[in-house]
Amino acid sequence: MELPRYLRAVHGEEELVALLRAITGGLGFARPVVVSGPTHTAALGAGLSAALPGAVPDPVHVEANTQSEVERVVQAVSAADVVVAVGGGKTIDVAKSACDAAGLPVIVVPTQLTADGIASPVSVIRDSGGTLRSGHGRLPAAVAVDLDVVAAAQPARTRAGLGDLLANHTALADWELAAAAGGEEVDDFASLLARSAADLVYGTPLPSLAAGRPALDFLHRLLRGLVLSGLAMEIAGSSRPCSGAEHLISHALDALHPGTAQHGEQVAFGTLVATHLQGGDWQVLREFMVSAGMGDAAAGFGLPADELVAAVLAAPSMRPDRYTVLSEPASTDDAVGTAVRDVLAT
Repeated sequence: MELPRYLRAVHGEEELVALLRAITGGLGFARPVVVSGPTHTAALGAGLSAALPGAVPDPVHVEANTQSEVERVVQAVSAADVVVAVGGGKTIDVAKSACDAAGLPVIVVPTQLTADGIASPVSVIRDSGGTLRSGHGRLPAAVAVDLDVVAAAQPARTRAGLGDLLANHTALADWELAAAAGGEEVDDFASLLARSAADLVYGTPLPSLAAGRPALDFLHRLLRGLVLSGLAMEIAGSSRPCSGAEHLISHALDALHPGTAQHGEQVAFGTLVATHLQGGDWQVLREFMVSAGMGDAAAGFGLPADELVAAVLAAPSMRPDRYTVLSEPASTDDAVGTAVRDVLAT
């Protein structure tokens, strides 16, 4: 098991450069290669490439989160002793997957807080058939964040990160259901980390996120929560602490209604439905989501109720080996229909 050595947040590119110089120097790296997105993060990636000692002058641009792109990046970073991944989820996932294949450490510089993948051992990559697959990715040696950059990201991106974090409670309940069914064993320490990660964002001022400019205190809490979630998965050896029925529902929406919303927003909707089926207080969760500006997710993205019910019923087929509340005998078609319609009617 390897855990990140650094989790640091700064303000502005000058401070970010100084931080990355300290991290790469402190860890003994001399040949960093920057990997970035091709558009919004390209300028930041180029600036870091120019500023880091020993770095290749031009960053490697990630065009898509596909297996062929992972293989191309593996070749492009072959002379490096560390990869610095700058960007959003796709760039980070490709970099983590490439570093896992190449046996290289990775330093993650997220430009938006959209998911717990910024510090998890999981990468989501499209296979040759275009299907998204969750596979192993290299856990970062360090996470360095420019809070000015993530604060300026589209609010929907930050709300997606919140949605991904809120999933931890339903995922943990599903893990316990799986253990009760005799198929798995819950890792108590991983469970504690995942629960603590989700709890970090409760009690924070959410109107700022709903208004479009999240408060710095919220961003700090969201960052720590997403990183703790990643560590929980590393300790558990699987995504179990942070991924249950709610993630399967998101995958089903991807399959049946591509482009509905961002992953974390879809997960938030799935969390509402899963909480209802688990007997939890889904009304309070819904109010919390709406206060954070996630009313669209709470309303099912405008999709008809019958289509949302069909997506929830299809969710277990997304990963048949994963036991969740949707696998329980009580989760009949009628129960799922009631849960979806209750959530939409509130």
